[in-house]
Amino acid sequence: MALIGVLAFVLGFAMNHGSICTVIATTELVSEKRPARLVAVVECAVWAALTYAILETSPMMEGGWSPLGYLVPAAILFGLGVYVNGACVFGSVGHFGNGEIDFGFTFLGMFAVFYIESLFDLLSDQPPISASPPVGAVLLAFALLGFLVLRFGISIRSESNFQRLTLSMAAIGIASVILSILAPRFSITTSVGSIVSIPVASAVILVCMFGGSLVSARFRRRRFALKWPTLKEVSKRTFGGTLMGLGALFIPGGNDTLLLVGLPMGAWQAVLAYLLIVATLAALIAKFGSLARSWS
Repeated sequence: MALIGVLAFVLGFAMNHGSICTVIATTELVSEKRPARLVAVVECAVWAALTYAILETSPMMEGGWSPLGYLVPAAILFGLGVYVNGACVFGSVGHFGNGEIDFGFTFLGMFAVFYIESLFDLLSDQPPISASPPVGAVLLAFALLGFLVLRFGISIRSESNFQRLTLSMAAIGIASVILSILAPRFSITTSVGSIVSIPVASAVILVCMFGGSLVSARFRRRRFALKWPTLKEVSKRTFGGTLMGLGALFIPGGNDTLLLVGLPMGAWQAVLAYLLIVATLAALIAKFGSLARSWS
């Protein structure tokens, strides 16, 4: 349990340290034509796949993928929720560490969805699925090197945080895999949903993850200040989290599950769902704009 807490702390620290978020990455791509951060997000999945391959273990999903008739609208709904919320699952953890405690209501909205579903057993249980990465460690290492070279090449003139993002993506990918071995079928999204059924492990993961994000912000800023939320912010985060929870329920899984479990196992459903989330975000950002910005 102590090791689970340490790994969860590393996850939270890295999410805040790299200010990694699909909303920020998509905003930079659409508004500023800067794809480096979106490349880094995918790079995180390669780190996870490489770690699975080296440890000779397989990614595991808590439930099987939904049929296309559910998966497609669920991914679009998740993308809408992420836009309303102003941050994805990763970004919400990072924002919370910055003292923006209104992002805690994002997870409250997600929790409400999972709790109601478990209370009334609205969905039929799908058996867990597992599959090894489709290619070996050597090819994954070359793929990772290719992503690093690509990101360095496209960010050399406009980005100053290449090293910061590299370390953050490596920490998230590696820590999440080891954590999934110690706490089977782990993901940030499922930790929120499973806090009722397995309260101790899930509570340790969430508390330590948020603690890591808080400590990262403290080191970076040399100070810590809470930003008390307005009613409008609370309503926005709760509604966004609820939409994200509904989408994650039917995919199943949030963007963290897609990147750290689905893509490493080579699931085409994960590729499709993540592309739909990003496409939905990109369309909304192009139409209505976005205030999401990197903080590190």
